Amino acid sequence: MTLGAPALADDVARPAGALAVPHDGDPFAIDEADRLSLSVAHTYLRAEVIERLGYLFAYWKKRFNITSEWRGDRVFLSGAIYGVKIEALFAVSESSVTGFARDPGWPWRSQVVGYVDRKLKKYLHPTYDDP
Repeated sequence: MTLGAPALADDVARPAGALAVPHDGDPFAIDEADRLSLSVAHTYLRAEVIERLGYLFAYWKKRFNITSEWRGDRVFLSGAIYGVKIEALFAVSESSVTGFARDPGWPWRSQVVGYVDRKLKKYLHPTYDDP
């Protein structure tokens, strides 16, 4: 079952950085000077990656009330966790998932990157094992 997965408009490979460039109609843009980024490699078809990310985003919706909005092979996440505003973009490419988020500031920076990296690796692991 696919949770919130979009129909892929095309199967053209694009560099993940290009997917972070704002498009008309995007819910928000994340300024390059004020963003965190990370990338996790995968070996799945893009459709399966999107399905697996759908499960992760469903968990975040239930646990933290973070909303997700798919736009092709990009997904925008927004909400707040412990009073910290969350705006993030994940871009799915043929070989990786790259995440971009507004920097929450020094007290949270390393915790956010570590948590998201662990969750992406878990949901992209063949048996959903923790990294």
